[in-house]
Amino acid sequence: MKRFLLLVLAVLLPCSTASARLVAVTPEQVERLGIRTALVRPALTQTTISVLGRIAPAPDSRIPVSAPFAGAVVQLVRLEGQTVQKGDPLAVIASADMHAALAKLEGQEARYRSTKAAAERARLLVSEGIAPASRAEEANAEAAAARADLSASRAVMARAGHAVGGGYQLLAPAAGRIAAIEVSTGEQVAAMQPVLSIDTRQELWVEGALPSSAIGKVAAGDGVVVEGMPGVTGTVTAAGTSIDPQKRAATVRARLNASAALVSGQTVRLSVQRKAQTGSLQVPRAALVELKSGPVMFVVRPGGFEPVAVRVLARGPQDVTLQGQIGPRDAVAISGVSELKAASSQD
Repeated sequence: MKRFLLLVLAVLLPCSTASARLVAVTPEQVERLGIRTALVRPALTQTTISVLGRIAPAPDSRIPVSAPFAGAVVQLVRLEGQTVQKGDPLAVIASADMHAALAKLEGQEARYRSTKAAAERARLLVSEGIAPASRAEEANAEAAAARADLSASRAVMARAGHAVGGGYQLLAPAAGRIAAIEVSTGEQVAAMQPVLSIDTRQELWVEGALPSSAIGKVAAGDGVVVEGMPGVTGTVTAAGTSIDPQKRAATVRARLNASAALVSGQTVRLSVQRKAQTGSLQVPRAALVELKSGPVMFVVRPGGFEPVAVRVLARGPQDVTLQGQIGPRDAVAISGVSELKAASSQD
């Protein structure tokens, strides 16, 4: 390595100019050393922090489907990944409770018809002055209670369709895609026990662990970028302000604008971004060089490259946000910088 650096210095130093800081390099030497450059550009956003995150469905998009009655799973009609429409059968469950519920429903329907008719008769009697108003009020109250009980039972029965063999079909409450199945064939399930879950839309979010040092620096409305996946961006919807004792971090949640390349449960690295400081600039990370005096960029000048000191504001996955004596029209070296650094340290 030392011999290589000496060779580089032998190439660069003879081209020194009157500037004590300038590393003189001819176009031929730039090509020989593989030095590439990139333009400095105004910074629109800057990275606040980079954290690990987990892809999850939108909070209100995944709905659990529970068994309305206890029983045994006879058949799983739909499996993970399959699409369903509202009312489609999802599973067949053998259940004695289903028959009891049907009998109860029939009794509630009869009671409601009876109380409704009684309330109508009481209203007529009151209107004719034969019965006091309190009688109609009592009849109406009984009819309302009967109607409420009937509505509750019908809501439960709406999730179950008739099946051959003494059971019922568990029906999809909404259209979507089967996300997960919690039971297996032959398993006993209790009433209201989750059987499976459905994603009603394909929207994905990401949940990240926010260290204590970043609390207060991330807020709703900040932008996010999934590192290593160009085009997958989003917006912070919530940022915790207290530490979870188990996770030892706060939680940051963001809604993603694109999710075609992601799946629920996937681990990603997330960069949280916000509006950059006025007058700040952005360059590729490869352009940043650490000297003993601090960070510098090798800026293209007539006859070579000048190491210009900069102040780093933020480091992102691809770019660095900074301020210094450079402008958006300058070009900086993004490859061959180790050779330029070696030559600069020997000036």
